[in-house]
Formats: sequence, C-alpha cells, structure tokens
Amino acid sequence: MPTRESYVEGTPSWTDLSTPDVEGAKAFYRELFGWDYTEEETDSTPYVMALRNGLSAAGIGALPDESMPSVWSTYFAVDDADATAAKIQDAGGSLMMECIDITDAGRMAFAADPNGAIFGIWEAKSHFGAAIVNEHGAMNWNELLSDNLGVGLDFYSLVFGSTHETAEMPNGPYTSFAVGDRVVAGAMPKPDPEIPNNWGVYFAVDDTAQAIETANVNGGHVTYGPLDIPDVGVFAGIADPYGAKFTVIQLAQPVD
Repeated sequence: MPTRESYVEGTPSWTDLSTPDVEGAKAFYRELFGWDYTEEETDSTPYVMALRNGLSAAGIGALPDESMPSVWSTYFAVDDADATAAKIQDAGGSLMMECIDITDAGRMAFAADPNGAIFGIWEAKSHFGAAIVNEHGAMNWNELLSDNLGVGLDFYSLVFGSTHETAEMPNGPYTSFAVGDRVVAGAMPKPDPEIPNNWGVYFAVDDTAQAIETANVNGGHVTYGPLDIPDVGVFAGIADPYGAKFTVIQLAQPVD
C-alpha cells in the first residue's frame, strides 16, 4: 500500500473538492472510491476528510458561494506559505486568497499562475497531506492544462524550484515536473480552447470500465475516454453530479 508521511516542497500533496452538496458528494465518492469520512473542525464552512483504508486520501468542503463552480483543487507542499506567496507574485502570478491558518492543520493560500490556472499551497502543521496514494480511491497524479506552457513552466520553476522535461507521447508532447530526482506532476497543451487553464487531479482505480459504470449509475458522467496509453494505463475523464471534473486511471503497473 503506497503511503506518505511528508512531502517535499513543490510536490502536489493534497486535493480537495468544493461542492454545493457535501452529503451528496460524500455518497457519490463513497460508491466510486470506497471512501469513509471523518468530520473536521473548521472555522467556517463544513469540511470532511475522505479516508481510504483508514488513511487520508482527499477532502470535501462546502462551496463558500453556491454561484461558484464545483471543482477539485490541487495543493502544493511548501515550507513557508508566506514566503511562497511572495514568490508567486514576483514570478507573475497572483493571489486569489491570502495566506490563512486552517486551525492547527496548516497554513494555506490560493493562487493563479500567469495563465490563470488556479492552485493551492499548503504549509503543513498537523496535517501534511494525502497519506495514501497510487491505489484505488487515492490521488495518483496532478496535471496542468494550459495554452501557454512556456510561461507556465518558467513560473513553477521560479516558485517551487522544480525542473521540467518534455517528451513525445502517443497523444502529443508531454512535460513532466520533477523535484530533485522525483517526477511529481505533468503538463500538456490543453486540448480544447473553451476550457480554462487548470490543474486536474487523477485518482487511481482498479478498473476504469467499472469506475465509469459506477459514476454513471450515481449521477456522474464521462467527459472523455476511456483512453489506453501503453505502459501508462487506461484513463477517463469524469464529472460528478455537481459538475466537478477529475480523471480516473487504471494503472498499467504498480506505482510506489
């Protein structure tokens, strides 16, 4: 069972869902991923921790404003949220939400890169991030879709000190982000100019076909795929009943 106890700065460490219906979302993802839940103490909106095999996998929180879209967010681990917030602005990004403390769990902010892709930063205290990864119902990958990758890649290098390398894949060029010698995320040109630049979240599943069926039965729907990339896996885009989009992937081989 792939687990984590900490994350190096610049590594995606957490994902959570903002939804207009926390109870409805809990039911959908329980069926899809087999999640259990614990209620978290917060200073404002309701928030629950999703557990897989008793370990933290993701979060679900209520939208602060129901006119906002329901989304899955990617958070990057940072050593100092305030210092990173300053780097984001110096590198041409903007803060969507200033740094705040989330009880004793950590300190966070939301930001947008120069192309408008939104992400979170997380300075861990009692909560370091996802404790289980790369297996059914757990976060496996985080991916940037952008119409101006050159600017975006430079931005993330300046903010997080990450490196990047681009290679040809069956469906076009694909860029991998690395922190030290570990590949931590990916990026590619967005396939549809109508969608916003964004960070997407992948969850591992045992069977992509079964995940699609389960999503459909419980009010979700497929947004693309399934697609099979040799030596990578079979993946599909899914939207939950409230419109939040994510990707599921049946991995071709185990990942630590």
